[in-house]
Amino acid sequence: MNQRNSFTFKKAREDGFTLVELSVVLATVVILAVLLLPAIAGTKPNSQAFQCLENQRQLTLSWQMYAADNGDLLPPNDYPYLTSYAPAGANQVKLKNWVVGTMAEGADAGDAPYLSGGVSELLSPNTLLSPYITNRSVYHCPADNYVDPYAGNRVHVRSYSMNSAVGTIFNSSSAIGGGDPRPLGSPVTGGWLSGASYVGGVNPTWLTYGKMTSFTKPGPANTWVTMDENPRTINDGSIAISAAASSGATYLIDYPTGLHGGAGTMAFADGHIIVHKWQDPRTYTVTINGHGNTIQSSTHVFPDDADCFYLAPITSALR
Repeated sequence: MNQRNSFTFKKAREDGFTLVELSVVLATVVILAVLLLPAIAGTKPNSQAFQCLENQRQLTLSWQMYAADNGDLLPPNDYPYLTSYAPAGANQVKLKNWVVGTMAEGADAGDAPYLSGGVSELLSPNTLLSPYITNRSVYHCPADNYVDPYAGNRVHVRSYSMNSAVGTIFNSSSAIGGGDPRPLGSPVTGGWLSGASYVGGVNPTWLTYGKMTSFTKPGPANTWVTMDENPRTINDGSIAISAAASSGATYLIDYPTGLHGGAGTMAFADGHIIVHKWQDPRTYTVTINGHGNTIQSSTHVFPDDADCFYLAPITSALR
């Protein structure tokens, strides 16, 4: 007698979802909406904003990969803000940075080739993220179409800058001929973190971050690394945002952009990226120009700017 395996088939459910199950699903959707709406309130998601977020994601991932490949050390963020990288010159050996070039100079803003071979400066070996980012368009926000009269009437090739509290020194180190006596790889000085005026040397009040493991306060999830900078203030790869804010005294040195419907994108050390809606139009409305020629020589005091109160505690922390 042949023995056969026995299988039991259950009748497929034919009565659909119960009222209780539908109520649970609806409640879950409502809860998710309540959680997500504050994050996107007032913003206008579109293809440009999504592309900007993707650019920031690639920049952050590359920045993290650089640290992983270099013993936890972060790339330099001390490029001399008005020094052109192009055309090729003897000074280029001193100009390594997470990204080289300054948008304050026409040749750099137009992405002039750094060599006769026609290679973009954004892909130069001295742009230390270039091994991880091979597409130069990653550095440009698609909403940034500002034609810059201070840079040869060009549209900038780069829209993003890095928190001036984040990164290491290279060009400014005495090992390269700069005035900072500390060795290569030391944390940036954070001279503008105090807001009211520039502090020479290492900032005695506010932390700076030279390694991934140095993000102890306020923590990697609460420290922004890159944002899209206002095209009227962008110069080198560093954006100066104050970590100091108190009643009646909030400061803007460099300005964020408001090109996404009064919002901008920000990437944090842990890798998450947001579109943040600015509350005060003064935060992204620049009334003067010059990429630091006039702006950084006269810090703007905008009393009780809500956005400065938001940015200060996620820019740095007290030592």
